[in-house]
Amino acid sequence: MRMAKAKTTKSKKTLFKWVKRGLAITKPNLLPATLTILLIIFILLTYQFIMANKFYPLTFLGDTNVSFLTKSQAKFALDNKFNQRKNQKLTYGDFTIDLSTASAQLNYEVLDQAYQIGRSGSIWERITDQFKALVLKANFKPKISLSLDKQLEPISTNLYKASKNAQLIFDEKTNLEGSPSASIQIIPAENGMELDKEALTSDLENYLLFGYSQSELPRKIVQPKVTTQQVELAKQALESLKDQSISLKFKGDIWLVDTKQLLTLLDLQSGSDLLLDKEKTYAFLEKIAAEIDQDVQEALFEFDPQTKRVSAFKPSQEGYKLDVDKTYQLLTEALTETHAKSINLPVEILKPKIETANVNSLGIKELIGRGISNFKGSIVNRIYNINLAASRINGLLIPPGEAFSFNGQVGDISAASGYKQAYVIKSGRTVLDDGGGVCQVSTTVFRAVLNSGLPVTQRVAHAYRVSYYEQGFPVGLDATIFSPSVDFKFKNDTPNHILIQAYIAGTTLYVDFYGTSDGRVATISKSIVTNLTSPPPELRQDDPTLPKGEVKQVDFPAWGANVSFSRTVTRGSETLISETFKSNYKAWQAVYLVGTKEN
Repeated sequence: MRMAKAKTTKSKKTLFKWVKRGLAITKPNLLPATLTILLIIFILLTYQFIMANKFYPLTFLGDTNVSFLTKSQAKFALDNKFNQRKNQKLTYGDFTIDLSTASAQLNYEVLDQAYQIGRSGSIWERITDQFKALVLKANFKPKISLSLDKQLEPISTNLYKASKNAQLIFDEKTNLEGSPSASIQIIPAENGMELDKEALTSDLENYLLFGYSQSELPRKIVQPKVTTQQVELAKQALESLKDQSISLKFKGDIWLVDTKQLLTLLDLQSGSDLLLDKEKTYAFLEKIAAEIDQDVQEALFEFDPQTKRVSAFKPSQEGYKLDVDKTYQLLTEALTETHAKSINLPVEILKPKIETANVNSLGIKELIGRGISNFKGSIVNRIYNINLAASRINGLLIPPGEAFSFNGQVGDISAASGYKQAYVIKSGRTVLDDGGGVCQVSTTVFRAVLNSGLPVTQRVAHAYRVSYYEQGFPVGLDATIFSPSVDFKFKNDTPNHILIQAYIAGTTLYVDFYGTSDGRVATISKSIVTNLTSPPPELRQDDPTLPKGEVKQVDFPAWGANVSFSRTVTRGSETLISETFKSNYKAWQAVYLVGTKEN
């Protein structure tokens, strides 16, 4: 109310200001016009004063006329009608809705919206809205909350009629000549019926606000999921295969889609626009893909230093990949359109990067680097794992510009992939686990990369110094792996291919890199060892699984140290690589298990 008065006062001040200006320039012959203007201004001011706290004319809340009423009067008038109506019972044919139990409540927010007509915007917008209110009716519909679930549930149950999906009946018989014949029949779909609760709620709200309602309960049609039209399409597709099945072809192999097969693939349940059930059809096509799909097989080569030529010991092989999405599309088109019933399957041909025929043009001419490590003293399982991991990189060809990932080439390291248990560093302990000894191979590859002058892109040192890697070699030349997070990687940045040869002689592992030298020379400094830390005192732990008095060593002492060495790779006067490799080895204690088991 204070806001309305403030706006009126502001309007009056503005109008008086204009009047004052007008009188200052008024001439005698303009007196009638001036008086007319003053009269209009007086009427406007009077109207503003009278309507200062009232709704403007032709304002309705529902069917309640609140023109010239204050907010409290309008609320009272609206409540009066609403309270009378909310205690009534409405009849819809054989059904009755008792509004007195519907907990009907009014929301009065709309009163403020209606009251703002002619009171918001600029002065000209307010005057315009006020003039409109004299000739145009303004209707506002207050929101109403109703609780009808208990009353509508039995009515909805009584009215409900379930829809029926269209059905396809395939009846296969044998005729007098002994040949199979089939008849395809359609049972048409039937619409269902249910109470339109939203429409009924809206009708009850209209009654509460306007005093009128329908005579019959509003209902709506329940469409079946599967329509007669959809089943007719399925029938047409089946009939099209009576005389000629669909042939799916690839390289002389044929897979037939006949009437019986199609019946298992049709979508007669979901009601989608698709003729074929996507899940069932994809499962059918995946079986075909399993017969077609084939991984590409790269040629693997072995270098003969005497002949300086490469001979293939495993030929390259094309790969195949069935495009299941495209096949689904072609199958659908063959069933629904006048397409050929013979489909050449869309199979992607995957070409190997290096084919056997190219063995003489790969640039594999000479030894460009070698890595060596010794594993004397290793247990039988560790030696077995070293052999297995080495075999999985032996003969591998790395094209120019490509990166090598040790984990990616060696693959899964577990009992499932053929590895045996040997000692590994895990969770701060040396324990038996699958694949112990594989780091002997990654360490040897690291040394080959260093000597070849190739860029190392990822390398992680071991947690502590391992004696195998210091047999005849300085400390710090090791590389650990732990799939998938810890890997060893390098890049072939030469213009030619690199062939990896990995082999064992006695207790020495060799990894040779063959390719074409581009003149680079790698220089590796001596290892710098600092912060030597002696092993902690040995640890003895009781083990109830060992016989009393038996002692078993499960971890071995190792000195801790910070180790670094540098490598420089040059080609003529150009420096290609200048880097430092650092390793931080922890001091390691000997651990013994002492048996406590009584005999």
